[in-house]
Amino acid sequence: MKKILILGSSSWIAHYLIPSLKKEFGECHIVGSVLNNKPEHLIDTFKASNDQLEVIDEQIIALSPDIVINMTRGEDDDGFTLHKYLIEKSQTLNFHYNYFSSFNALDANVSSEHYEDEMPNSQTEYGQFKAKCELELEKSGDNFSIFRFGATHGWAPNSQSRTELFLEVMLSGESLTIDRGVLQNRLATNHLADMMAAVLKRDGKGVFHFGAKDGSDELDFLRELAHSFGHPREQVIEGGINSCNALMIPERTLKLIGPSYEKSEEDTIIAVRHMIRLAQFIL
Repeated sequence: MKKILILGSSSWIAHYLIPSLKKEFGECHIVGSVLNNKPEHLIDTFKASNDQLEVIDEQIIALSPDIVINMTRGEDDDGFTLHKYLIEKSQTLNFHYNYFSSFNALDANVSSEHYEDEMPNSQTEYGQFKAKCELELEKSGDNFSIFRFGATHGWAPNSQSRTELFLEVMLSGESLTIDRGVLQNRLATNHLADMMAAVLKRDGKGVFHFGAKDGSDELDFLRELAHSFGHPREQVIEGGINSCNALMIPERTLKLIGPSYEKSEEDTIIAVRHMIRLAQFIL
């Protein structure tokens, strides 16, 4: 039986990753760290922040995990110290270390789409932290995976998603101004989690990108999302120009897990409608 430790188990993505892992691995033992909120799914949990390495170390020793997934937030010295600690532990205890990175690790390049062999290069503080963590991990050998992805859409119980915030504005009848030029290939959070779990099941090592097979401008996508919930497309108003290519091409990912996991942005909108069960958002 696989033993999996998730650091940050009450996060938005973790809400979908936990059942996806159970689906892929079958019988498995999942333990997760939490801060304030607990995940809705039945897993063993313990309370620990990024600076409580003694608590995390106790859990790692007790569980002896096969996989450790780091999806914690905190782009600071504590977060980096935790990252280096997990790298060291993965080498001594021989577990697979999975690090949740971001498109932002590559955000110094906004002129072209992004493939998995692209080296980290960031111009933002958040992205520079992610890039620093990636480079530190690359030094450690090959028993690791780095997950990069851009915007996702959906619903989760412990936080209000960007999708819900957008739909609240649409429901109010107010208009929303969005710049043109931001290109992304957006996944629904449950589709993202399914792909991630599939990579971990297949013992994927290295850098993996996650995104839909097609992409679109942020303005056009949000207009279609609004329309799918019964709101007029014209409620989303075109602003200025903000050129940013954030297309994450999942080439190695799909080669490893297969085409059955491939999704379109139309699939994303359909999944979002299923996920967001709050009827007041639908006219």
